[in-house]
Amino acid sequence: MLGRLLHNLTKLDRIVGGITPECTRRGVELYSHIVEAKLHATDSLTAEVSKVTENTYRDVNIAFANEVALICESLGVDVHDVRRYVNSLPNIPGDPAKNPLRMMHIPGAGVGGHCLPKDPWLLKYGLDAYGDFKYEPRMIVESRRINDSMPSHMAELIGEALNEKNLEMEDAKITLLGVAFLPNSDDTRNTPTYPLYNLLKERCADIMVHDPYVEECEGMEIGNDLEATVQGSDAIVLVTRHDEYKEMSLEWLKGKMRTPVIVDGRNNFRREDCLKAGFTFRGVGIPRK
Repeated sequence: MLGRLLHNLTKLDRIVGGITPECTRRGVELYSHIVEAKLHATDSLTAEVSKVTENTYRDVNIAFANEVALICESLGVDVHDVRRYVNSLPNIPGDPAKNPLRMMHIPGAGVGGHCLPKDPWLLKYGLDAYGDFKYEPRMIVESRRINDSMPSHMAELIGEALNEKNLEMEDAKITLLGVAFLPNSDDTRNTPTYPLYNLLKERCADIMVHDPYVEECEGMEIGNDLEATVQGSDAIVLVTRHDEYKEMSLEWLKGKMRTPVIVDGRNNFRREDCLKAGFTFRGVGIPRK
């Protein structure tokens, strides 16, 4: 995570897997001079599978949240209410604050970063190459498909919101807020903003992109002046929840836009506040009306 490299390196448990027991022993000895947490000694294959499984587990859980969000949209239910209720159901006796059996993730506009989009495929391809018998991991593959489809869903929400204002996407100025996959960082690896940008570019001639931390990414022209970027927009699309976007007032935003439309992919805005301020609003997992 951003700004936590040394902490993560020294304070978190580590799995050490060697090709031979002697390799493992030496690895543990080396890491013991650096890592203050527990070192788990194992073989190299178990270590590798554990590493990619940890990220695959997160990816699958995000996909579950995204699928529930799509179900909630169809049913007219707010997924964030559902998530809050699910995560507050019966807790561990004596510990009302935590329930590890129910930790539904937050849905959103897509999954980015170096590890989560890649590691599920490494787990699958490792199985295909070295497994003793044929098995097709369906849930992992489907989870990847769901998470990769979220930028496309965002494009659908944008089209819906513009249609509500009697605007075609071809005639609209659309502004994407956020390029980095991680809030308050400049890390754009596998950012969901890029496929969303490409989808919109096929239909919309006027697309603006803003990010306070990112200067360039995959040929996108990125502005760092928020006021200048949103000026005259027909739709604001929030893809990354940078702190700067949390601080935007709806009154200020509406005063800069040509058409008041917000499509929120990160639960940054409250639907009720947006509607009260005169915006047409769409959000991942949020009822349309």
